[in-house]
Amino acid sequence: MYRCMADFFATIIYRWLAAGDAGDLDAFDDLLLPAAVIHAPRGLSTTSREAEKAVWRDALAAMPDLRHHVQEVLVGPDIEMARVVVTGTMAATFAAAPGLVSAQELAWYPGRGLVAPAGPRRSPRASYQLGALLRHNFVNFGFFSRELYELAGGFPDQYCCEDWLLWIRMVRAGARVTMASHPTAVHRVRPGSLSFDPARTAQSGIDALTAELRAANSPAEAAAARAGLRALRGKLSFYRATELAARGQPRKARRAAFEGLPGGGPRAAAGLLALLVAPASAARLERSTRSHRSPVGAPSSAGGEGNQVTGSR
Repeated sequence: MYRCMADFFATIIYRWLAAGDAGDLDAFDDLLLPAAVIHAPRGLSTTSREAEKAVWRDALAAMPDLRHHVQEVLVGPDIEMARVVVTGTMAATFAAAPGLVSAQELAWYPGRGLVAPAGPRRSPRASYQLGALLRHNFVNFGFFSRELYELAGGFPDQYCCEDWLLWIRMVRAGARVTMASHPTAVHRVRPGSLSFDPARTAQSGIDALTAELRAANSPAEAAAARAGLRALRGKLSFYRATELAARGQPRKARRAAFEGLPGGGPRAAAGLLALLVAPASAARLERSTRSHRSPVGAPSSAGGEGNQVTGSR
């Protein structure tokens, strides 16, 4: 019979995890039997005390700030089980999941043909990839194994930005993102696709990151998600203000631009300030320069960089 421990600080599992987080692996000798069996995810289960010490040595070397936050403990006659939230910053490979590869893509536009991006995509350093991905989607046409897909829990129940959420889940599960060295995908963009509805795409990104903010496992993840939300809200305000200005509604355009400040960066802030000061002129300038900023006026994807275009579905 198992008991749920409200005051679990005296349990073996809590003391064992606390000792491990503190780097005191010698304390395992007093807490674990020589043949102790530890059930853990990601292939980290062990069947002896010494094997468990070896796993912890590797984990602490890869994540010096490793912490186990115990949520609840069930205690039985010869077994203890816990629900634990684990946090840590990866400084080296540990229990690596299969990798996620982002394509270098070409885009095809009606009447224009193939268009290459302004420059190759680049992947952030491994220890920063989750934070960067929570700020903006730098993965496109991801290639991944079924093992990684199942480990991440598959696609979420969301139509737009579901791929972005899947990449976040995969990196959170331990995957490392690498970039293809040459174009590996051709992306067909057509009028009427989601690529030509930037406001809807930005709103979908806001919905996605709002959910990720609630699911954040650390203050760093939460801060990255908030930064991504600020950028997307700035974009959405810019799109709405531009549309209102083009319709001849300067007062509403100014209000929409003001709500988006400070935006997600200098460029976003400059665009919003221009709409705040001279809505009609800013809207005309945006329309006249659109083709120079992205092919045939296609906006970049939610959370993406300027040379990324979201495909039709």
